[in-house]
Amino acid sequence: MDEDLLQKAMKMFEEDKKPDKWYAFMELMNRSGKIQNRWWQRLQTEVYNREREFYENNPDWNWEIKIYGDSEIKWFIKGNSENEDVIIIHFNENNFTIFFDGWGQLDSEKVSNLLQDKKYDVIGNSIEIAGKNQKATSIWESNLRNFRFDSIYDGRFPNSQTLSWYAGNRTNDFAEKLIAKVRKIQTHTKLFEEIIKECRKDNQ
Repeated sequence: MDEDLLQKAMKMFEEDKKPDKWYAFMELMNRSGKIQNRWWQRLQTEVYNREREFYENNPDWNWEIKIYGDSEIKWFIKGNSENEDVIIIHFNENNFTIFFDGWGQLDSEKVSNLLQDKKYDVIGNSIEIAGKNQKATSIWESNLRNFRFDSIYDGRFPNSQTLSWYAGNRTNDFAEKLIAKVRKIQTHTKLFEEIIKECRKDNQ
């Protein structure tokens, strides 16, 4: 913490000559994790409700959504059990990732080889500043917590605590930005379906 800011904070607690304000601050700090979780859950609910409405209005849409934990959201192709996680788009408070590994449902070696074909580059290109694991079976946004809210942290929030405020207090804006990221990827549904068809173990 910057020394000037630290001195101001200390002065705020020392002015009253009583520890009441400090006690209140400590109690609030003890509850900060729960507050953050509630904010992330608020975002989950907003995204989920928007997507369910979109699916109802677009019955031919090929994707489903599931929320779980305190901040996690995943999108998976309809017709593939959510428990199989064949290919998913995944978000949590720290990461935005496409997983191709299928948790054993796909042949990871075949996935890796197939993704060498240039026609699949558009999938990685749909993520801003993409990173890949060695076998290219996961692609993620390498600028962690890459969102923009006219904040000094735009493009790379330093931690999930900082970003959580926007999840709970700029929820509509956050939901729009997250869904927009997902839609860019979902425009390549046919390519994802090709990967499943070619690499799924029970199809071999």
